[in-house]
Amino acid sequence: MHKNKKDKINKFITHKYAETSLGEFNRMEKKPILFVRHLTKRYFGKKTPAINDISFNVFPGEFHAFIGANGAGKTTTIKSLIGAYINWSGTILIQGIKNNKEDAKKKLGYIPENARFPDKFSALQYLEWMVMLSGLPRKKARLFAETQLKELKMWGLRRKSPNSFSSGQKKKILLAQALIHNPDIIIMDEPVANLDPKARIDFFDKLLELKSQGKAIFVSSHVLAELDRYSDSVTVLDGGKIVYTGSKDALLKRFSQNRYLCETNDQAKTEACLKSKRIKYHLDEARNFIIRFSNEKQIRDFQMKILKLNIRLLQFRHLLPTLDEIYKKLVIKGSVDTMAG
Repeated sequence: MHKNKKDKINKFITHKYAETSLGEFNRMEKKPILFVRHLTKRYFGKKTPAINDISFNVFPGEFHAFIGANGAGKTTTIKSLIGAYINWSGTILIQGIKNNKEDAKKKLGYIPENARFPDKFSALQYLEWMVMLSGLPRKKARLFAETQLKELKMWGLRRKSPNSFSSGQKKKILLAQALIHNPDIIIMDEPVANLDPKARIDFFDKLLELKSQGKAIFVSSHVLAELDRYSDSVTVLDGGKIVYTGSKDALLKRFSQNRYLCETNDQAKTEACLKSKRIKYHLDEARNFIIRFSNEKQIRDFQMKILKLNIRLLQFRHLLPTLDEIYKKLVIKGSVDTMAG
């Protein structure tokens, strides 16, 4: 790419990013690995676009959760990102390069939801062949295949067909394949579907290891509890449009409603204090106070009053909602196909 053209793209990224940022300084320090602006895809004969003018960023060393109802546009977006669809409008850049360019494709790894492998190939032969197709000589291809199978603890299965593997083992082979070009971002569509709990943990552990190396992890999944545990940033699709994109922390705080868990050494005095200040609260199953404060000043006043009464705070922590709870509030339309009009 010519220097002048690259500089123009970088300026475009910086300008657009500043427009859409949520003021999260730690994310603003970096340039996005994946930059999507005004992406729209319409299927022939459909009145409503499958995805409509969506924009978001994914940054280095970030685990990005991409969530929405069935038919909300997640798979359409992913197929556009990886180049499986070409008839869309908007901008998709991978490390500043248009996603249809060969240099951009080398920076992206993809793991589909369903695993399919050719017959009569062992796991070792399959990976070796895929590496050779990418342009590396046989000796390097063999070394890569052997190294990946050992790192994924699959060496004992190297002579067996991947078609005979469990769902978790198949996903490991797909992950190894996605890493052939040492990509900067790995995109996955329902990567842990049909995996048992141990296989899920192993798979996510490997993703966290890749994330620690600075790779971006982009996961579309319906299992929000897992995404809640691992994700740093979130994009939520509803009816083909984005209703939120940004850091997960910012999203959780937006819906936190100033709820705090409070445990003290004197429940009676604490309850009297809350009642005297007309602060809303209830007790959870463990008999801890779940307090809903109106503002930051009310929190400080309560803490000062507790100290004056010589009540010892055993626990006092902000209760953030789960991603599942927030998702239910954000998503109204769901699938594009079920929308009115």
